[in-house]
Amino acid sequence: MGPVDARTRRAFFGGLLHGAMLAVASALTSPSTVLPVFVKDLTGSTVAVGGVVGLMQLGAALVGVPAARYVEAAPLKKVFLYLAIAVRGLAFFILALLTYFYALSWPGVVFLTLAFFMVLFALAGGLGGVAYLPVIGKAIPPGLRGQFFGARSLLAGFLGAAAGWLSRPLWGRFPEGFALAFLLAALALFVGFWGFWLIPEPKEPRRPAPGFAQHLASVFALLQKPRLRRLLLVYVLIGFYFFALPFYAVAARAQGLPAEALGYLVAAQALAEGLNLWIGRWMDRFGPQIGIRIVALLALSMPLVALFGHGLWAAIFVFLLIGVITNGIENAFSAYLLACAPKAEAARHTALLYLASAPRALWPLLGGLLAARAGFVLLFGLTALVLGVGLVLSLRLSDPAELE
Repeated sequence: MGPVDARTRRAFFGGLLHGAMLAVASALTSPSTVLPVFVKDLTGSTVAVGGVVGLMQLGAALVGVPAARYVEAAPLKKVFLYLAIAVRGLAFFILALLTYFYALSWPGVVFLTLAFFMVLFALAGGLGGVAYLPVIGKAIPPGLRGQFFGARSLLAGFLGAAAGWLSRPLWGRFPEGFALAFLLAALALFVGFWGFWLIPEPKEPRRPAPGFAQHLASVFALLQKPRLRRLLLVYVLIGFYFFALPFYAVAARAQGLPAEALGYLVAAQALAEGLNLWIGRWMDRFGPQIGIRIVALLALSMPLVALFGHGLWAAIFVFLLIGVITNGIENAFSAYLLACAPKAEAARHTALLYLASAPRALWPLLGGLLAARAGFVLLFGLTALVLGVGLVLSLRLSDPAELE
């Protein structure tokens, strides 16, 4: 990072701390490793696994468009993030207590509570996500955004990997190990709250929020832009990786992977997030479309490795890929979106991206049904086919710096 003023340094540090603590919490409650195994141990059902992960995506997708109406009108956007972090932390704290005391005696109640909290968690995340990009867009200059997203992923990767490595003894102890993981995740989220508080945000003049119908029309009017339509189509196709995402760990366990090895997968996923630093640098140099193509290729590699690889090392490699693309996809598409969107419309553009993630709510549930009926080979094969189409279409995305 070159010479910058004190406000930018504080924003950079605060954003890194927030992202790092969010990564620790995510490692301990990962929807691709921890939660699927927890739900499978709790219920014994692959459909339940897919349903919980799908509910998380549905909540985030639904809240984006209405939230953007209030976020754009608010003089300060950070308050929405404060609310989102507090709700998430409180939800995992309560879930930790319920898991510890009732997972064995009342597993159905714990599962229903988990499902409710995942919706609440996703609603809060969707609300915070719509506000996050406008705050970062004001606090981090355009020439530093790729480095910021990449550095955040690097720090988050190391801390998340440490959390995954140290958590290995927890995953063989059901339910108390999972309860402790949820409790530690809640604590990490509250530390992340302080990090986000450090980011300075200039206060804007209050603007009247438009009527909902007017706001909805203004959001969908953005679809008149051909470049945005192409971006969202690629985003939907690459988002099909959610079809198989919750089942890589479940499939590995079915092939004989011991429960303690889950810690290796969590650590691998978290550590690989650091590779986004180099993807971020390439985006700064060559444009965000390069980042989208890279993560599209890596997303396609994931089900192919699961199909043709076996054993612990194949599983670790799959979760290295998951670690890169989970945040890499959002970083690349967010950077592309910020490069295209005027600052005043950033929240509306972000809301469209959340809306385009709505199919992800359905993919894990359908993936669970397919896995239960036809097995994991067909599940991973179909995932690879759709992701291949997404990769081809990503090659048609132009540099947003070029006039369309």
